[in-house]
Amino acid sequence: MFNRTAFIIFCLLFIVSSQLHARVDMIPHKLVIENRERSGEVIILNLSDEIHDYDLDAIHYRQNEDGAYEILEAPLSPLFDPRDVIRMSPQRFQLSGKGRQKVRLSLRKPSDLPEGEYRFHLRAKADKREQDKQANENVGISMNIKFGIAIPIIIRHGDLSATGTIGNFELVGPSRSASGKPELKFTASRQGNASTLGRVDVAWAADGQNFEDIGFITNFNIFTEIDKRFGAVPLDKLPSGGTVRVLYTDTITDEVYDEVIFNL
Repeated sequence: MFNRTAFIIFCLLFIVSSQLHARVDMIPHKLVIENRERSGEVIILNLSDEIHDYDLDAIHYRQNEDGAYEILEAPLSPLFDPRDVIRMSPQRFQLSGKGRQKVRLSLRKPSDLPEGEYRFHLRAKADKREQDKQANENVGISMNIKFGIAIPIIIRHGDLSATGTIGNFELVGPSRSASGKPELKFTASRQGNASTLGRVDVAWAADGQNFEDIGFITNFNIFTEIDKRFGAVPLDKLPSGGTVRVLYTDTITDEVYDEVIFNL
């Protein structure tokens, strides 16, 4: 038998799931609190036209060499629990449609904290009460819908540094790529006791021509739990002949980790 209530719930879930990604954002998309800093700020953005209640908390991920995250039940380091070290102000708040809220993260590092880099993800969760009533059937549906966004928060304690290199390049056509576009695949390596927080830009120069930018990726980070990461840059065109230039840049300092130029 056709279940009208179940159908309405399914439709609501489908509509909600298709729109959640556009309802909340956080800037910047990563925050680094350096050695001598004791606080940082982020801004939560309500991108919808509706009122939402927001709640902030800390979650924990471990990165793998493909760049994906594994969810952890406990902090990455047993020496650094953000619940004990970080104060969020405010931690709970309400935003009107298209509203924004500045949040201050205050750091209280233990006096005996060992030198190193510590990380957690700051998550902003939004609640909205969704209701749908069907008058003819007198059916009422009330759904408490949660959605959110999370960004990495990186705390650097002590004299830390990192360098990065890129190599093992492979150009692949759209039929062999995950993006459906031509791609430049590569391997990036990290050296040092801090994360590399980067952007990768690809430029191509046909024989006798100037370089033109043909692709880039941002937020290409290699965190301290891994030493290398595999990546792929979607390209506007598949180079044929000429010269390719690949630039790996620190998005925090704009310093160049590595630059590689090779001929096809």
